[in-house]
Amino acid sequence: MREVLVIGGGVIGCGIARSLATRGHRVTLVDAREVGQGASRASAGMLAPFTEGQHDPALQLLGERSLELYNGLLSDLAGEGARVAYTRDGSIEVALDADDLARIDAMADALAEDGVACERVGAEAVSALEPGVAPDARGGLRIAAHGAVDVPALVQALWRSAASRGATHVAASATAVRAASDGLHVETTAGTRRASHVVLAAGCWAGQIECAPMPVPVGPVRGQLLVLGLREQILKHALWGPRCYLVPWPDGTVLVGATVEDAGFDERATAAGIESLLSAAIELVPALAGATFHEVRVGLRPGTPDHRPIVGASAAIDGLVYATGHYRNGALLAPLTADAVADLVEGTPLDVVWDPCLPARFRL
Repeated sequence: MREVLVIGGGVIGCGIARSLATRGHRVTLVDAREVGQGASRASAGMLAPFTEGQHDPALQLLGERSLELYNGLLSDLAGEGARVAYTRDGSIEVALDADDLARIDAMADALAEDGVACERVGAEAVSALEPGVAPDARGGLRIAAHGAVDVPALVQALWRSAASRGATHVAASATAVRAASDGLHVETTAGTRRASHVVLAAGCWAGQIECAPMPVPVGPVRGQLLVLGLREQILKHALWGPRCYLVPWPDGTVLVGATVEDAGFDERATAAGIESLLSAAIELVPALAGATFHEVRVGLRPGTPDHRPIVGASAAIDGLVYATGHYRNGALLAPLTADAVADLVEGTPLDVVWDPCLPARFRL
């Protein structure tokens, strides 16, 4: 059994805490907020590796591997009494003009070369699959493997599972990680804590925590997400449009995401962000003009210079493991990241699939 301190209470940190606690390790999670109150709260939960990752083969492969773990993870959590909304009904990327259609055709060709099952659908087929989509849609790309998960509910379920196995939460901010003769010392706003292993899963705040040899190159990218409500759900699939994506749930809610803004550590919602998402959503599904406005959620995604996560052991501090920088793929990559970090803590090397994400590329 190892003493492990996990810094960060989002979907990545809570997933890691659960994986470690399930394996019998003693886990302390440090986060100044309640779990799930950072970027995870504003995640639409899209599980779409072949759309999000198609520009980067490394991310696509990681996403595909992690998606394969979701059915088992959600089944295990359900067996513990958790109720987490989850769907694998597929996604449709919709083309609204000729340029969109050409881009989707190129994506379909690239996915076919990778052996990914996808289906080009014409304008009539899009209308048949999703009657609410704009009538002038030119066609689309359907990927049956995709899905979505209710991320706030997932984070709570992961943490309850970890806590039931003895994990504890310290409400404090970590400020530094230092090597010492008796292990690692983590300086926090609530005092110094000792552990044999530390996992830095603090999202965009990871770069604010002092640890040798240099700050982690992770910074905030603001994302605003809208929650709309319909009297009756008219959508069956997660939809990607030219300027937004939509995630429908059976209760009539539709999540509309998401802005990508360089706004520093500013977590405020803006009129411009809300207006841009509303106009994009209505352009894609005109009936959303009659939806009720429930709320806007804002999160700061952890971005890295190459848009890939930083996952792996520190070369400078024995026992320190990085698990941050997941940017738009935190929910998707959470199960795979949790297992990989737990393996590292136990001394098992990472699978080569993680090589493009190792901290060594930033000399960490």
